[in-house]
Amino acid sequence: MHIRYRSSIFISLALIISMLLFCLPASAVIADLKEGSLVESQNEGGIIQYTIEVSGIPKQAEVIEMNTDLIPVPQASLWQIEESGFNISGGEESLNDHKIELTADSGFPDKIAVTVYGRVPVLTSVEIVDGVVVTRRVTQTTGYIYYHIKALDGNMDALGTGTTKTFSITIPDDEQFMSELNAINDPEMRGIIDDLYSRGLRDEAKELLRYAGSPKEATLPLTTAVLIGVVLLVIGFGAGMVFGQIRAKNMQDFQKEYKGE
Repeated sequence: MHIRYRSSIFISLALIISMLLFCLPASAVIADLKEGSLVESQNEGGIIQYTIEVSGIPKQAEVIEMNTDLIPVPQASLWQIEESGFNISGGEESLNDHKIELTADSGFPDKIAVTVYGRVPVLTSVEIVDGVVVTRRVTQTTGYIYYHIKALDGNMDALGTGTTKTFSITIPDDEQFMSELNAINDPEMRGIIDDLYSRGLRDEAKELLRYAGSPKEATLPLTTAVLIGVVLLVIGFGAGMVFGQIRAKNMQDFQKEYKGE
């Protein structure tokens, strides 16, 4: 009788402890940078390589989900998991996907070393419009992620809090152009140049900026500035008909190489 009573007490205590452990909030996933540099801003198209050590994985975790906005390149896999014994959702081919999911038959170790090798997204593209080279640009420049890692349970619900590292993308030509544009004293001329640049007529805007920034004996009146802008547009149409297709094709091939096509 006493033995049964003690056994029931032990079983009850074990169940209570198990429930308490299960109900405890899961710890936060941690990613420590071991190699590389994760700066706040990256130039578009740049190659990035870094290694992180993932720890703080909850014991209840059945899936580790990892995301990145970096673009895979032909030289190596986007994701490189240094430890063995993991199952990768989608197989080895998915190591070039932006998101991968890891499972482990015998549970996850305390730490997982992960190397990411990829290219910063390219925000600019080139197309021909009526023989004129027009540069388009993605407006989003912030909020891109080096990595976002979280632990999931068997129902694919998040356990604890994940970890994220973000970066912004800069276009070197834009920064230099805006610096030179802000140095122009004539606000009307500055407005014309900025408008051309915003419409994607980058070459024409740069030509006018170069002229506006060159030493002159007298300031150009607005009418003359507008006339120069129109002439440059006409020149752009003519030159674009001859060279535009070649330049655009080279740029498009360059972008396809970035995307690994």
